[in-house]
Amino acid sequence: MSFKGMSERLEIVIKRFPVGLLFTIIYTFIALTLLWDKDLIPNSDALLFIIMFYPPTALLLGVSLHLWSEEQSNVKRARIVQLIAQFGWLLYCVIIAQQGQDSFGMELIVGLLATLFLFKASIFFLSFFGKETDIESWNFSWNVIISALQTTLVCGILLGGIELLLWGIQELFDLDIPEELYISMVIICMFTINVMLLMMQIPKDAAKHDTNINRMNDFGRMVVHGLFVPLQAAYLITHYFYLLRILFTWELPSGGVVWLVTTMMIGMLFITALVYPLLLQDNKPFDKKLVRWLALLALPLLALMTVSIFRRISDYGFTVARAYVLLFNIWCYVVCIYLLFRQGKRIMWILTSFVLVFFISSVGPWNMTATTRRLLTRQVDGIFLRTGVQLPLDYTRFDSLIQTMDKHEADILKGKLSYLKFELQGDSLMSQWLDGAVDLHTNPYYEGPDDPFDTDSEPTDPATIESPFANMREEMASLPQGNFQKVMQIDDWQREQILAETDSTLYMDIIYSQDTLLYFTRFGIPFRQLQEIAADESKQQPFTVENNEGTLLIWYFEVESNTSKDNNNDDAEKAIVKKDLHLEGLLFLHEAAFKNTPLSFENEETKE
Repeated sequence: MSFKGMSERLEIVIKRFPVGLLFTIIYTFIALTLLWDKDLIPNSDALLFIIMFYPPTALLLGVSLHLWSEEQSNVKRARIVQLIAQFGWLLYCVIIAQQGQDSFGMELIVGLLATLFLFKASIFFLSFFGKETDIESWNFSWNVIISALQTTLVCGILLGGIELLLWGIQELFDLDIPEELYISMVIICMFTINVMLLMMQIPKDAAKHDTNINRMNDFGRMVVHGLFVPLQAAYLITHYFYLLRILFTWELPSGGVVWLVTTMMIGMLFITALVYPLLLQDNKPFDKKLVRWLALLALPLLALMTVSIFRRISDYGFTVARAYVLLFNIWCYVVCIYLLFRQGKRIMWILTSFVLVFFISSVGPWNMTATTRRLLTRQVDGIFLRTGVQLPLDYTRFDSLIQTMDKHEADILKGKLSYLKFELQGDSLMSQWLDGAVDLHTNPYYEGPDDPFDTDSEPTDPATIESPFANMREEMASLPQGNFQKVMQIDDWQREQILAETDSTLYMDIIYSQDTLLYFTRFGIPFRQLQEIAADESKQQPFTVENNEGTLLIWYFEVESNTSKDNNNDDAEKAIVKKDLHLEGLLFLHEAAFKNTPLSFENEETKE
């Protein structure tokens, strides 16, 4: 390591990855500028998205295309392709940004993630299409991954040293070092220097096309055969015992099987990728049999996973996540069948196919999110059509419909509506079914071998709840009607209230202002009402209390009980329970609220 050697490597990076280096510098400059001068942060969400999202993604795309262009005989045509690709990606980002913040739902986010995954994965396979084996791609990928780990470790140590030095200077010389400087070091070390060091380490020429099949040394084989293979065997044994249990008890598999089988498949593909160079050697029969047997033993467990997925869809409905898990399950079948008959002689297609399947299923009008939205929309239309109600439904009519439906069907309907509204940004769909806010809360249920819907639970006695609380959905609130002069948000406590037996009411005193004058109002809420709301989830909707000055809309309340002793009682020590009331909501004040006598220092003491 020398200054001359570093300068030579930097010169190579400038010549080899000029676009990647340019976007690295641009993104560093933008990040540091916005960090040190908050006033320069654009008010436009579209512009902020472009300057923060496009440069790092264009960096990945530029590195991948530069690696690809090195394999092309026509340099001019390769440069034109790079220019068109970068311009097209910039145009796509601009179009997305112009759609506005409301368009950044699950559909767009998943599509962007799939595109970024494609950019990053293409670095490993785009330059090696048309080769007889995948050993060149394997060696290249191995070198890049190891280099990425090394550079990240080096930059992490460098960052730790610099941050400790800054802290030491601050402590020793009693200086006030701004937080921005610490964050700047994180950006420079972990992004700028890290990316530049990694680009220096990317193999080129003969090193890029290394065909050595002996890269797996004795230590690597010991780690794979002695650690990873036994762990994979433990997963297989556990799953097969569970499979036998299902066959004997004749019950459906639980939802947790999906994640365990997914982990098992990832482990199998990881082992296959690690031992790939050994599969090309004639004196390694164990590893060839290992890949085949792992694929064979995985097939019955994939069938178990399929049954579990369809059970989840049947019990709880179709979602985007379950659609992707089902697609992954189908892809795993194809991979296992291929490994079973071809013994993993070509493995790069596994990564390529996964990336392409994920990209194709996430981008375009046929993507999983849009397809799920259309499917759920048809199902909700079908449910409303069977009920024969006239749409759209207001809160009262929707609640009446829910009361007439079977609890299972009601939860399914509300679950689909809630998923469309809050997860798939289906507010435009809601207007054709619902007129205003309605209660889409579903009662919790559990998964088990019996009926997953617990309909026989004992209702809670409100009188037993000493410290009721409830967090209602703010979007369910109906604003009070009338002429109000002022609206203010409330988040306050009223402490140490003693409930009288004849007047079991909790109070909230609120001070409000107009110009330079202070006013006071008091709201009373029956403690019994709070107990009933806390005990019944169907009643947990924003509610109002009124007095002469205005209306208090409450969307959260909490009561704390504090026990103390009555020292004024000479006969016995009597426990006194005091209540602390916490309210959050909105206060709507009438004009009459400002015609009362303003508070002064004297009547402030009187009120106390």
